[in-house]
Amino acid sequence: MLAIITDSTCGLTRQEAIELGVEVVPMGYATDFERHEEGFVGENGEYGELFAASRHISTEAVRSSTFGRVFRRHLDAGEDVLCVTISSRLSGTYRSAEEAAAAVGSPRVAVLDSWLTAGALEFLVRRARALADAGKGLDELVRVLSEQRGGTRIVFSVPDMVALSRSGRLGAIRRAVATKLNRYPVMALSEGGIVKLADGRGARGMAQAMVDRVPAGVSELLVSHFGPRGVETREVFLAARARFPQAHLRVKDGGPVLADHLGLGAVGLSWM
Repeated sequence: MLAIITDSTCGLTRQEAIELGVEVVPMGYATDFERHEEGFVGENGEYGELFAASRHISTEAVRSSTFGRVFRRHLDAGEDVLCVTISSRLSGTYRSAEEAAAAVGSPRVAVLDSWLTAGALEFLVRRARALADAGKGLDELVRVLSEQRGGTRIVFSVPDMVALSRSGRLGAIRRAVATKLNRYPVMALSEGGIVKLADGRGARGMAQAMVDRVPAGVSELLVSHFGPRGVETREVFLAARARFPQAHLRVKDGGPVLADHLGLGAVGLSWM
């Protein structure tokens, strides 16, 4: 048997996690120094209102001790363990999982840096479960997923660059506020790091620029909104539906941890 572990930025609902047999380890966030655990999608309350009313917001990676307890519990149950985390270039969660695996010291534990988050991480976790159900062993799973993570993508846009700039995850991207002239920056994760792709004029132009990045033939897409759904989410959904009328298209809340780093009103589009 194989246990699949991931973190709460994967965007699974409680029921989806149960159906997939995936354990979701919560990341943490604090508002005005009051700590919260990020829950499953649909179980984080009105965090947008909480953020708007808070002066100080911060997030916290999963601790290595937490991963260690989870790994040992599954090993004691006779299961191999695959832990797939948010990109190591976005969070210290991958490093925590690596430290926990080293402390446990079992060859039956493997940790994979997904290079992803949000809907794209969900797609990779679903792929892991499908491979495990097909009888792939731990080493084969890591090999195949390492090859396929580059083809699992997320593009996203933010209302402005303030939150991303504050997070320190922009790298060489210009830290200007991009929507002053009604232009939305369109970005992506490339090998786990944020890269700038284009600018979209207005919400509709942004949505079209995002959808244009999706290759032909994609059969499943996921739109993530961070905070309440806004016009940006609607435009991305409509643009994706227009170009891919036969695709399975879902819309999900991206959760408070990513919302803090991207800013309320950010929107993402993922596919595999």
